[in-house]
Amino acid sequence: MKNINSIILDTTYVLPLFGIKMDLSQDFQEKIKILWKNGLKGYEIYLPSTCLIETIFKLLNEYKKKEDFSILERYQLILPTVLNSPIKIFNPELNPKASLIASIIRHSGHLGFMDCWIAGTAAPLNGILLTEDYELEKVLNGIPETKSVIIWSWNTLVTKIFKKKK
Repeated sequence: MKNINSIILDTTYVLPLFGIKMDLSQDFQEKIKILWKNGLKGYEIYLPSTCLIETIFKLLNEYKKKEDFSILERYQLILPTVLNSPIKIFNPELNPKASLIASIIRHSGHLGFMDCWIAGTAAPLNGILLTEDYELEKVLNGIPETKSVIIWSWNTLVTKIFKKKK
């Protein structure tokens, strides 16, 4: 049975905290801050730990271009905000089911193993995967172990959750 009260975040939704701009909608920056500060009433929200590793790589890419140490410092400065938020950290690399599903996703054609682990998190948590990765969504829909995973984009979340509150 699906636990539609669990939402698993993709890396896209943690990057803004670390100063990496993501514009998914006009009020994305405002709403993502609310999500990280307050969570979402009636939902358990999870961030796979692999998203933090992906975040480091994004910061390293930015650092390579500018060689500004403050870019690297962002991780240490913002990490306490992530750890003290209502969003729970889930370790898919330590979870046998998530790791197995990640391997199946990779074997089915999705190249980014971090994305595979993130998507694999939806299986043991039986939750909704929040992602903008449409290529990943296509792969998940073709795999027996993941084709029943509910996948939302940011716009779907806004429509179903934020607009419902008004």
